Amino acid sequence: MCLALGASAAIGPGQKCWPSSSEWQQLNATIDGHLYETVPIAAPCYKNSPHYDEVACQAVENYYGDSIPRGTHYGQTYWLNWETCGDAGCALLETDPSELLYGTCTLGRLSSYYVDVGDASHISAALKFAHAHNIRISIKNTGHDFFGRSSVPNTLAIWTHNLDSIAFSSNFTAHNCPLANSQNVGELGAGVIATDAYHFFNSEGMDITGGYEESVGLAGGFAQGGGVGSFTTTHGLMADNAIEFEVVTADGEVHTINQCNEPELFWAMRGGGGGTFAVLTKYRVQVYPSLPIHTYTFTANFTGDTSDATQNVALREILTAHAENQVDWSAQLVTGQIEYFPERIAISLVLPYGDNGSKLRAASAAFAEFLNNRTDLSVSANNYTSYSDYASYLTVTSANAKVTEPSGIFSILASRLIPRTVFEAPETIDELVEGVVQGIATTRSHLNLTGTQIVSETPVSNLDKNQMSSAHPAWRNTLWHVIHVGEWVEPLEAEDQANVAEAFLQILEPLKKLSPGGGAYFNEAHYLEPDWEQTYFGSNYPRLLEAKNKYDPTHMFDCWKCVGWRGEHE
Repeated sequence: MCLALGASAAIGPGQKCWPSSSEWQQLNATIDGHLYETVPIAAPCYKNSPHYDEVACQAVENYYGDSIPRGTHYGQTYWLNWETCGDAGCALLETDPSELLYGTCTLGRLSSYYVDVGDASHISAALKFAHAHNIRISIKNTGHDFFGRSSVPNTLAIWTHNLDSIAFSSNFTAHNCPLANSQNVGELGAGVIATDAYHFFNSEGMDITGGYEESVGLAGGFAQGGGVGSFTTTHGLMADNAIEFEVVTADGEVHTINQCNEPELFWAMRGGGGGTFAVLTKYRVQVYPSLPIHTYTFTANFTGDTSDATQNVALREILTAHAENQVDWSAQLVTGQIEYFPERIAISLVLPYGDNGSKLRAASAAFAEFLNNRTDLSVSANNYTSYSDYASYLTVTSANAKVTEPSGIFSILASRLIPRTVFEAPETIDELVEGVVQGIATTRSHLNLTGTQIVSETPVSNLDKNQMSSAHPAWRNTLWHVIHVGEWVEPLEAEDQANVAEAFLQILEPLKKLSPGGGAYFNEAHYLEPDWEQTYFGSNYPRLLEAKNKYDPTHMFDCWKCVGWRGEHE
């Protein structure tokens, strides 16, 4: 007997209720032939795969770790944790793609079937089919997801990657909502990736509030989970700039939503997380006249003993100086990130501003002098550079992202938002520095590839006092977004991976102590966070849950620790 979707876990292949081949073919006919069986990206390289193809394999090997061409395949995720499952998967060694990581090619965590969406009607048909057959739904664009929420086995996947239209309106009229009429509004299809959006809006003389990684799909989990980047200090989160969405709800109906039409659903999708409330097809967002981008770059190796980060005086003193400058930098809307490793630092301060770079030079002068006067650093870069617009700056962000966010490997994050109050007293700054240094040391004791990013891309100019966005309220008084990152290139034994995950969870405790009632950025947090409702959503969770229950009462869109999540066995 097939139970209702909301009553029990959904079914999977091999079970009696799983649709027959003829039923899948019938679905395919109703969606113009857009249903596909999933083929893992590395399948052409496995001789035991029916998809083995030497020529196709060579092409895959050539771009295996390059996130933009990788994202054009449904059968992958950027990080292998969420593409593979234990000892099951179909992947290559990113550092040498001629080597296979598994003995046989299997789907791992990938869904069996996916709909390559061409228009909203395909989504409607897929949702109705899934409901009729008690199949869960997963939603994916690029697979750039640190939680694996877009890659769920035994689901019917909705792949939005080819909904890639982009448009600009200098005078926008909202759907049945004069309050939302605005000048300079961009429209993104759900599949648009950041690099295409940046170049398009640059051609219109505009900036969009995206992130720095070019391969991210802006309208999906990025913006629906908040969305931070180089313009966040100046214009707010991407969710803050949302004007209107086109969505397909769980019942298969297409809606245009804004602050006048289905306002609770609109609010929930402005920061409450992707893959949760409805399937988004179009994202309309405020864009802004382009600004020059000014940067300060400083990279150096520590010259002393780097075997124990807790004993690294230079590391500790630079972190302290960074924290002591942060209140002033945030007041001047300076953004960017500083990356700390046991053996080196990489500083990238950024300011979008309409001058020749003098404001950033003045804001960072004391910190730059402090660094220049040190004798315990081997400096490899130390310069100020200005770019005419963000599109020109993309060459830098692209190169950085290939280092800080390589794809085709395994990855884990642990993060915390650090409030302004921590930076107001020497004692709490010392506690903050100690907590970060201990995290740097601990992560390196478990993995060889680790680093800590301190990101100052916080919405200090948009306090959202009227709670128009559902992003975690902690964002509004945050000055640091601390991210501990760990990476590995080959599968770990289950016990080793569990130990890594636990260690990354424990290093957050000192930061949590400094930020009671605070949280973490939903898109870049630890996936095993036990207090996930508070940490990911804060005081917004009850209202978000009401929206979830109203618009998706049968949990068609369940995903890992998203709003309404009922546990890993559901």
